[in-house]
Amino acid sequence: MTGTPKKRTRPGRPLKPLITREATASHAIRIIDSEGLDALSVQAVARAMGVTAPSLYYHFKDKDELLALVAYELLQQMGEGAHPDAPWEERMIELSVNTRRVILRHASAAPLMLRFFPRKLMLGAYEATLKDCPYPRRAHAAILDAMEKLTYGAALFGAAATTHHMPAMPDISAERFPLLAAALDVAPADEEALFIETMRALLDGFRARYGQ
Repeated sequence: MTGTPKKRTRPGRPLKPLITREATASHAIRIIDSEGLDALSVQAVARAMGVTAPSLYYHFKDKDELLALVAYELLQQMGEGAHPDAPWEERMIELSVNTRRVILRHASAAPLMLRFFPRKLMLGAYEATLKDCPYPRRAHAAILDAMEKLTYGAALFGAAATTHHMPAMPDISAERFPLLAAALDVAPADEEALFIETMRALLDGFRARYGQ
């Protein structure tokens, strides 16, 4: 028999690389969400991805670099669905609400936003915030600081309550704490609605202090 011999095909490499930063972050977040932050390790992520730990160490030198990647991925999620053409105040509320939602959705990963907060990646967001900020330049640093700390503070408190299965506010005695009980009785029942009201109060304060 004559003819051109067929080429042998090797059990080749996958068309797409098994290890990418996106895939690694996705698997790491899944582990944290389902098993908690302490369960995360390079070995655990490697098993979930079906690769060896040494091959993953080739891309991430240690667990801290993996944790920093998770923090970066969460930060990316916070900007999804933004409306850049919306009025300035509405954009600030939208970004703050999205940030809180992402942190609460991944409550077990919330501590990473303090330890590995990727501030360098926030510089563009800060610049975009100030581009059409309606207040004088002398107020800009205070405005950024106030919005960031209120947003992350509220989100991290909420995440801690979720992680430890505790209510955001314990049951209180109306006889012992009548003013607090009255305040809570007329406050928005939904925690997100309460957060938005708090953000609007902060924005009202900017107008009162710095002018329209």
